[in-house]
Amino acid sequence: NTSSSSSSSLSSAGGGDAGMSADLTSLFECPVCFDYVLPPILQCSSGHLVCVSCRSKLTCCPTCRGPLANIRNLAMEKVASNVKFPCKHSGYGCTASLVYTEKTEHEETCECRPYLCPCPGASCKWQGPLDLVMQHLMMSHKSITTLQGEDIVFLATDINLPGAVDWVMMQSCFGHHFMLVLEKQEKYDGHQQFFAIVQLIGSRKEAENFVYRLELNGNRRRLTWEAMP
Repeated sequence: NTSSSSSSSLSSAGGGDAGMSADLTSLFECPVCFDYVLPPILQCSSGHLVCVSCRSKLTCCPTCRGPLANIRNLAMEKVASNVKFPCKHSGYGCTASLVYTEKTEHEETCECRPYLCPCPGASCKWQGPLDLVMQHLMMSHKSITTLQGEDIVFLATDINLPGAVDWVMMQSCFGHHFMLVLEKQEKYDGHQQFFAIVQLIGSRKEAENFVYRLELNGNRRRLTWEAMP
């Protein structure tokens, strides 16, 4: 299997008193998870708020123990439209403040967000900042071999072992590390399916600078695939 990669060669918004802004955002804190209650905002009959995620798990208001009602708090929704909320990854170093309509999209791609271990399977529960991912892989997954260069070849051995099998390899080139994963699944005896993926150990923005070509060879057949990591 040959893989090659080639290079195709928020700031916090100001405005208003910082203390007043912090006071306003505190009004939107969910009393259960301490995340922010964002529009559409529903309140109980006494006016207490709880976020949508927690609301679905509750049978009564966590503040007054009264019944949950489907009452829209339009005044708080209007205030929310004029408040900038901190990124939920602020504890990991993000300094962005965003209007609620931009918050979710930013957090999904925030470079400060914690990353899960990229190794296939669910056995490793590690998560941490992006700059510690490679250190984790080298310390906790020492069986993974790293090959240098933009064109590498690796052999998938024991291909006829029953059940699902993974082959994992690291490729180092262009000053970055890429994880190559080949997975074999067997839906029923004798019918093998293969899946392959290349992941950049980096941000989505960095991944846009690369394209990989993956070539699978075996039994006189060849499959070539090109995509961004």
